[in-house]
Amino acid sequence: MVLGVSPLTDFWKDDLLGYKKVGDSFTNLVKTLDGSKVISIEAGFGRGKTFFRKAWSEQLRASDEIVVEIDAQKSDHSGDPLITFVAALVEALPRNEQGQGEKVLETAKKFAAIGGRAVARIALRSVADEFIGAMSDKVSDQLHDFDTLDKVLTNLGDGMSKAAGQMIATQMAAERVRKTELPEQLKALQSALTAGSNTKRVIIIVDELDRCRPTYAIAVLEAMKFVFGQSGFVFCLMVNAEYLERIAQHQFGVSADDEKYLDKFVDLRLRLHPKEDNIKSAVKDLARKLPLVTPFGEGPEFSVEKASELAGDLAVETNLSMRKIKRILLQVELAMRCYPTQPLDAPLLVFLAFTLSFGGLIDSKFLPRVKITPEHGAEMVAKIQSINDGSIKGERDATGKASYELSNFAPELMKLPRDRYHYPDERNYHEWAKVYQFLAPRYIPSHREALGAIADLIV
Repeated sequence: MVLGVSPLTDFWKDDLLGYKKVGDSFTNLVKTLDGSKVISIEAGFGRGKTFFRKAWSEQLRASDEIVVEIDAQKSDHSGDPLITFVAALVEALPRNEQGQGEKVLETAKKFAAIGGRAVARIALRSVADEFIGAMSDKVSDQLHDFDTLDKVLTNLGDGMSKAAGQMIATQMAAERVRKTELPEQLKALQSALTAGSNTKRVIIIVDELDRCRPTYAIAVLEAMKFVFGQSGFVFCLMVNAEYLERIAQHQFGVSADDEKYLDKFVDLRLRLHPKEDNIKSAVKDLARKLPLVTPFGEGPEFSVEKASELAGDLAVETNLSMRKIKRILLQVELAMRCYPTQPLDAPLLVFLAFTLSFGGLIDSKFLPRVKITPEHGAEMVAKIQSINDGSIKGERDATGKASYELSNFAPELMKLPRDRYHYPDERNYHEWAKVYQFLAPRYIPSHREALGAIADLIV
């Protein structure tokens, strides 16, 4: 049970991947944290990060935590990430505290205006680090305007270029804002946000960071650590860590000591990793809603239930994201809706749709009747006819062998309604002929055509 959360409150009613237990654990963990922390909650694309963020945020709020959610993708083109953070905090303030928040926002804008993100990079990586480090602590706290800056630079001596002087002046001004003004105002903002609460933590959950432009994603991480590294703020980043590492390597190169870029900013790395049983169960639940109108056969082998079991197995086998799996099932659903009078093999549609999205071979053991291709049917018919007419030597009962093979991997195809086989006349044919000669040429191609027509329609 999560500390402080009513058991009657169900924030996880739509949980398909078993994330509720993870949310309970993460909530208890956050409640033990003191000071400033940065936590990454990592999962691949389409693994339910956004659903988890929304449900977990509500759970945290119900346990008396102060939570601010930020969709980084929506702020990607809005400018400096520092302003995005501060604006989100100000928006979370009670109405009677908005005035205090506006002061902090103005300070953030001031910091951005005199260099912000670029200045942060200079401060961290400039060749002038040693000089600025020596000057900043002694001088910057005494600077209150640019006139004073001019006097300080003049006293440094002749020979300094105007550009160098402006760079140092800009950096020192930004350092004063960062070291003095912003921390004081952020502390006041934190106090206003947590007033009347049992906690002094403000939890900032950042989502969709891995959907931002690479330069903005990096800027968000740097602003977060560079400015908010003080007690009272806990950052939780919902990220695809592999993607962030790739864009960091592209921008900065590979670290000599093989240190991960994310480790420079994150104190604790956690992951969302749904268990196979949860994935299978979630996909089965989704597939059970497929609207099959005309089953290809009357037996349970052609049912939606069988298709849902197959979808669950293939989800685990292919390790596709839930986003891709939902798209696969949407394609199958639309095929069923657009061709209601066409007899459709629901499991076959699922198998073919997964194969198309997976981009590789899927073992036929999951649905052995996928072996009944036009090519295999033609091969078997030719072989049987050759044996029967004596042109090659073989078993006495060629038809018996063919029927035996079918009974091993596709017996359900031997007893379909008569119209499925498309006989040329009213004669009764051997079971092998029904499947290999008359069904095989149309069976898989007709299902591929239905899926292909739908794929052309989906944006």
